[in-house]
Amino acid sequence: MKRAGLAVIAALALSGCVTPTSGPGSSASGGIPSTPVDLGAWRTAPEAATLAAFRTHIESRYAVGLALGAVSADLRRNEFACGDAPPRTEAGRGDPPAQVCRRTISQSGCTHTWQVHLFVSGADGRIARTRPLYDRRCGGDGLLGGPG
Repeated sequence: MKRAGLAVIAALALSGCVTPTSGPGSSASGGIPSTPVDLGAWRTAPEAATLAAFRTHIESRYAVGLALGAVSADLRRNEFACGDAPPRTEAGRGDPPAQVCRRTISQSGCTHTWQVHLFVSGADGRIARTRPLYDRRCGGDGLLGGPG
């Protein structure tokens, strides 16, 4: 009986040391998954399909209310370069993002660029929304696949 009581006490004591997560593959930093950022099937899929997959992944990965620092740190771990967005000089053009994170990969004559614009709410530094973007430029293509 004493042993059973000690085992229960030990189990309860140890359970207080476990860091909760929000599910499989999660990290303890606000529920951001520890798995890599999914860039989509960019090598084979059409540009629109790559963007749609990337958008879905980013919007589900970074929930509203996460700390800006945690989100940008996760993107940096996934080889994105993040920096403060330049201030907008034009009035009436909407809210500028607080940070822009960008990753570029060049392969087989094409340059693939993923961006995540991070918008915050007020001064609390919490994510209000994200804007995931993807662009592919090959050979003589101009911006967004148009003529150079």
